Amino acid sequence: MLKLQTRHFEGHAMHVYENSSIILGFSEISFSAAVLQRFFKPRPLMFLKQVHSATIIRGSDWQAVSEGDGLLLQKPGAVAVIQTADCLPLFYFADDFTTGGVIHVGWRGLWLGIEKKLLEMLPGGPDNYFFFMGPGIEKKCYPVGDELLQLFANKPYADSVFTPWTEGKHLLDIKKGLFMSLRAAGIAAERIQDCGICTFCSENHFPSFRRDGATGKRIFNFLSLL
Repeated sequence: MLKLQTRHFEGHAMHVYENSSIILGFSEISFSAAVLQRFFKPRPLMFLKQVHSATIIRGSDWQAVSEGDGLLLQKPGAVAVIQTADCLPLFYFADDFTTGGVIHVGWRGLWLGIEKKLLEMLPGGPDNYFFFMGPGIEKKCYPVGDELLQLFANKPYADSVFTPWTEGKHLLDIKKGLFMSLRAAGIAAERIQDCGICTFCSENHFPSFRRDGATGKRIFNFLSLL
């Protein structure tokens, strides 16, 4: 199981797991892309134009104009970065740390099956990978309309991730949906970990689009092979 440590750089907090082969983690609310670049210098940062898709870009194919919602690295050097502000970042890496990355999972990504696309792309098959859910909005803070209930009706986990809330509204559990989808694909439960942080509830630490609106602030979720 991963145990992230809180680190400070230039007065800004981030939560990091690191060993001799990999570094991954996520920033708190005051972190900027410029600060992240200085932290990783001279390693280049790989950003994407995120479009709520099921597209995952291999590191070898990445360009500064790449559109997608996930990055897959197979060699040391660059830093994969996914930005979130309520959606869920899913980190992953192989047992031997030869492959890793992070994907962006909001309700659209979950509906489109970005996690299934990831499992299909993993070299050697997904059984030898570990998956870690970073900060994201949790069910108790995420009411959605009937249209999403209908949209997800054919998902095998649909009855487990929607809870009636008020008239025409339901609480959506993206984390549970992602967990159940990974389990259904054969990933062992002990290979899936949740950091347990709700962005909406963490006002002084993490940005939340649902709580604060379009502030432009983002969590930087990063992973690099060393």
